[in-house]
Amino acid sequence: MVLCRIPTYQNNVSIASLAADISALSMRVSSYLDANYHGQPDFTPTSVALPETPEFEALRNQVNDSALDLLRLVNGPKNTFRTLFFSHMDLAAAQVALSQKFFEHVPDDKVGISAAEVAMRAGMDEDRTTRLLKMLATHRIFEEQINGKFRHTASSSFLRTSAFNAMCEASLDDFFKATSEMNAWIEQSPYSMGLEDSAFHKRFGATFYGHYEENPAKATRFSNAMNEWSLIDDNFAILRDRFDWLSLTNAKVVDVGGGNGHVSIDLANEFPFLTFTVQDLSTHQLSTAQAHDVQNRVTFQQYNFFTPQPIHDAGVYLCRAIFHNHNDEDSIKMLRSLIPALEDRSDDPRILINDIIVPERAEGAVTRAEENQHRQMDLLMLALFGAKERTKRDWKRLLEEVDPRLEILSMHYNPRGAGLIEVRLNPTTDKKHPKLSA
Repeated sequence: MVLCRIPTYQNNVSIASLAADISALSMRVSSYLDANYHGQPDFTPTSVALPETPEFEALRNQVNDSALDLLRLVNGPKNTFRTLFFSHMDLAAAQVALSQKFFEHVPDDKVGISAAEVAMRAGMDEDRTTRLLKMLATHRIFEEQINGKFRHTASSSFLRTSAFNAMCEASLDDFFKATSEMNAWIEQSPYSMGLEDSAFHKRFGATFYGHYEENPAKATRFSNAMNEWSLIDDNFAILRDRFDWLSLTNAKVVDVGGGNGHVSIDLANEFPFLTFTVQDLSTHQLSTAQAHDVQNRVTFQQYNFFTPQPIHDAGVYLCRAIFHNHNDEDSIKMLRSLIPALEDRSDDPRILINDIIVPERAEGAVTRAEENQHRQMDLLMLALFGAKERTKRDWKRLLEEVDPRLEILSMHYNPRGAGLIEVRLNPTTDKKHPKLSA
């Protein structure tokens, strides 16, 4: 089932029209689940997992648009802002619950546990424990029973057993603290941004990477969080499926800024004819590479991607999520460092950019809910790195500024996260390119 419903951004919608939309869309969701042999979700800990197909994602985003607009109309600006501007209290409750292991302390049964016992297990006082649990229960994260005990819901049970925790903790720890400095940072630096000119730097007195090099435990958590993020944005699937790896005559791949190499390892398992060199500046990231079955085809190299690329005989230079955390000036330097490795080659090498392509409303069928998630990431990159997520037009302008010979062969948008841009250096383009920046 493919839906062609174009999302609307008009302001003259009504409560009745939105209610009708929600009713129709809810029936489509229910019918889709039944037709594809999925159970119907509920709030119990044993609730079924939702499908992650493009068809269901399209439905889910449309429901979000209509349901959220209905709530905005029913609540009006005053109550909407009351909820929005105090939502940091909800996040603070989740932050403590994660750090104090509430999700592990509540047993996986129907009986539940008292707040006093959760407090004892967490090593804190009963009063604050109770208040935090009650706040989370208003979001159906835990259920407060009539007898005063708390037990798991689908959401709290998910955080009890999921590998999602590292990403949530990182978001509610350093990311949360950095974004709280956004206003003060912009007041201090209204016209510039970068790694050393960011909300994160203002909060911690160091760049994101410098801070994590000095805090190995946080660096490990961040590495785990990035592994978990790949389960959300589906960047591996688009990288695997949207590029014709079988067509390569040169099967050597350089994974620029590849961290602990988990994506290269996954690709090596999928394509046994490929060999990989994973490059990263961080010795910690390189040292966290896990044992794998393709060690003879995946090697590691310490490398600073602002310096000229040392490998000149690869068929693919994979740049996965390394531009969205750098401003335009730094991204241009990084891309120009690859140019000499592409020149005077007969095998027509490629640059693969596996990074977010932010949808633009003018481009057509994109829901407000979908755009909002991309805009969340855009502002997170702003806070952490003084950087940005880019639209199609942004990517085209950036590559043109790097070198007019760079040609975009394909661009694949991913509604769930990182897309894929295939780029080559066209030797027939009659334009000179800028000199490599020092």
